[in-house]
Order: sequence, then structure tokens, then C-alpha cells
Amino acid sequence: MSSQNNLPPEIIESILRRLPAKSLGRFKSISKPWCSLISNPQFIKAHFHHNKSTSKVLLVSDSNSLYALDINEPYLKSNKEDVDISITAKELAFPLVQPPIMWEEVLGSCNGLVLAKDVDDKVFITNPTTREVMEVPFSPFALPVHESFVMYGFGYDSSSEDYRVITISFWDTDNEHNPDCTDMYVCSYSLRENSWRKLSDSPYDHAVGHLTSGVLVNENLHWLTSVRPGYSSTIAAFSLVNEEFSEIDLPSSINNDNAVFNELVVVGGKLGVFGTRLGNDLWVMEEYGVGASWIKVSIHGVEIDPVKPICSIEGSDRDIVLGDEDGIVVYNIDDRRCRNVRIEGGPNGFAIGGTYVESLESATCIIRRP
Repeated sequence: MSSQNNLPPEIIESILRRLPAKSLGRFKSISKPWCSLISNPQFIKAHFHHNKSTSKVLLVSDSNSLYALDINEPYLKSNKEDVDISITAKELAFPLVQPPIMWEEVLGSCNGLVLAKDVDDKVFITNPTTREVMEVPFSPFALPVHESFVMYGFGYDSSSEDYRVITISFWDTDNEHNPDCTDMYVCSYSLRENSWRKLSDSPYDHAVGHLTSGVLVNENLHWLTSVRPGYSSTIAAFSLVNEEFSEIDLPSSINNDNAVFNELVVVGGKLGVFGTRLGNDLWVMEEYGVGASWIKVSIHGVEIDPVKPICSIEGSDRDIVLGDEDGIVVYNIDDRRCRNVRIEGGPNGFAIGGTYVESLESATCIIRRP
């Protein structure tokens, strides 16, 4: 401890900023000054931007537990043979939460925070690295659960330095209570204010296609949806900054009549469209918002069916992680080589819940910030 006291505070901060988030979580117990520094919002932000870690894949087990899978870039880069890759899955325990949460679905992630819900449809914001969990209060504008559907989105608004949960809900038109109601209700939860607001209704028909969470790119949440009255397909982008919808053109070769039955994905931070109706082709928007920048990536020889892109692996000769339905593979775009991933220590059955990166971000601290 004496050596620590001999170091200038700026040197200590510089050293700590370079350490993994998981290690810093333990170091908060060393002393009150260290705890105060590591918990400081400016330090958390600087640490996150200094440590752009590889994405970790979230798995939701059949027994309703969360697991993290570390897609380790250096290991993948050193292994160029067509052999299986063994990766250990670690269960994410939340010891301070009693009784244990029975997780059902991951709804989104941003800057290390993950939005997920449990089997009782309660929604939580959690940091898998620090194991912090915060329950999102129930929306006063929510439609009755058994008479409606809801889609979620989660992201960060840098203009207000606030995290937002966006919901798009609509009546079950097959339900006898509301057979004629087609409005798409949009609500926003502010983490900083810890409150909900009702926004203008969505002009799109989100009831056509999959009931999926919004895909976050460029501080916009995206859904594949339809435009009334002709029901042509489009990508609806909801800005977290101005809370307004806009449209993004689909690739010109995609049939607009059934594009909503594909899926939106994020690959390397870029918006993508993928689905079996496209013949397992992945379309990636190289320049956000520019319809002419869509490029097609064909995926061949993957035995998982159905399959979808989960994330890319930076700096590893264009490797992307594909998976679904209890399987994961690493696929190289350039040489069309596919390597299976053996998951050790993980659940026997699982659903892929998306990805997250490690950070020190704290939902409860954001609520308390002035």
C-alpha cells in the first residue's frame, strides 16, 4: 500500500484505465480512493473507450440461466486450420439477486449494459461484467399483456448521455377485445430520469414479420417493417436523439413484398440484412444511411439451419461468428471456410441472446447522477 501512496494520482489512473473491467471490479475494495476513482463516470467512460474489447456472446440456457462465451480473437487468428474451436462458456451468476432471476430473452445491449427479461416478463438492465442488475419499472402506458404484443429496443443517446429503452406495442387484432385497433404505440424509458414517456405512434406496421428487438446502429434502432396501405417492406430507423422515425432503403435486389420475413443484424458495427429467403446471403450497409452502399456477402457450406450472423471478429481476416439453434460456427468471408465451435462447460440447450462488451457502466449510478 505504501508504494501506491508514492505514485501520483494521474499515474495510478493511467495504469487502472488499461486494466480489464473485471479486474477493476475487484480493485474497488482495495481502498476508498480507488473505489471512488473506478466508480467515477468520467473514468468509466475513458476506460470503455480505451478498452474496446472483443464481443462476448450471450447464451440463454433451457434452464433460464445466462452464459457468456468469449470469442477470443488472438486464438482464432492463430488457428487457421479447418479444425473445431473449443471455447468455454461461463455461467453469469448474480449473487445479490434473490430469488435468482429466471432469464428468458435478451432484448439488446449497449456499452456493456444488457437489456433482458425474465419468464414473468419483468425487464432488467444488467451489466454481465460487474453482475449489477436493475429492474426497469413497469410502464404506465403498457397495453394489457394478454391482449397485445410488444417489441423492445435499447441504446445510448450521446447528446443527453442517457440510455433509453424503447417499446413499440400494438393490440392483438385476433383478440376479441380489440379487433379493429391497428395503432403502434411507442414509449420511451429514460434511465437517467428513471421514468417513462409516451411518444408519437409509429407510422409503420410492425405487426408484419418477426416480433424482434430493435437493432442498434449509429444511435438508431432499426426494425424490418411495412408501410401502409400497400404493405411494401422497408427498414424503419428510430433516432434516440430526436425520437423520430425515418426510412432506410433496402438493397435494390431484395423483394420488397416479403423482406420483413428476414432479419436485421449488426456485423462489425454495420447494419445488415440476413435470412433464408435471401439464400443465406448477408447484405451489409458499408456507409450508414446510403442505400447505394449495400454489399452482398454469400455464405456457403454452413450446416447449421437456420443460421444468422452474430458478430464479426476484428482483425482476423474477415471472420464472422454465425449461429442459432444450439450451434455456433466461425465463417471466413474471403475463403468461405467454416470452423465449428465446441462449447465447453456450457448448457446442453440454449438460445443465442446476442453480444455485449465488457465495461464498468452502472445503471444504478446513472440514475443517481445529477
